[in-house]
Order: sequence, then C-alpha cells, then structure tokens
Amino acid sequence: MAFDVGLKRTGVACGQQFNKSANPAGQVTVVRGRHDWAAVDYIIEEWEPDLIVVGDPQTNDPHLNKAINRLKSHIQQNHKIKIIDVNERLSSNSANREIANRGLSQTRKTELRDQIAACLILESYFTEN
Repeated sequence: MAFDVGLKRTGVACGQQFNKSANPAGQVTVVRGRHDWAAVDYIIEEWEPDLIVVGDPQTNDPHLNKAINRLKSHIQQNHKIKIIDVNERLSSNSANREIANRGLSQTRKTELRDQIAACLILESYFTEN
C-alpha cells in the first residue's frame, strides 16, 4: 500500500510485488494537516497490507512534512505496519501527464491524480526492490 500525502487530499494505492503493479485504492481528506483517521484506518483494515510506502516529496514545507509525520505516526501506533519512505518528488506531475488526455472532467482528474501518484510511488518502490 502507498500513500501520496497532500495538504488537502492523500491518494492511496494498493498493489502486489509479485507483478510489480499498483491500482488506485481511494483518497483520504486532509483538513488543517490532519487526515480523516477513520478513513485511513478503514482503508488499511480493508486491504491488510504487509508494508506501507509513503511518498517523501523532499520538501521544506513544514505543513506538508507535519502531515506526513502525523500519518506515519498514526499508522505505527494503530496498525504496527512497517513504513518505508520513497522519493516522490515528481509523482504528481507524472500523474497529471498520465491522466491529461483521458477525456475526464477536471473534478475526476483531481480525484484520480493523487491516487495515480500513489500508484507511481508504489511501482517505484517495487522497481527498486
């Protein structure tokens, strides 16, 4: 499972290392740096991942870094699942390019962008490992 953390939304993807592919698995709302913890818990309990990959944008934005750290802390405290950080500096840009020509409404593109970015993060992890 992978999370692409943002200040408004966090995209989620699930996949299998066996075939090194990932699929969109949902989106979690973020308000003032705090995730909808019930939604995070629901997704984790539904998918039962062995490992969680969290995108690391390698930014100096203290608000984004705080949201990422809160998410990781919540997962460690409540689910005891191993977390790995993966460089995701350009995942949202790549996701935008991937969905740009799909004929989707702007609303649907916004919904999918963070989930596709999470897929790219997870597939990057699979490729490197």
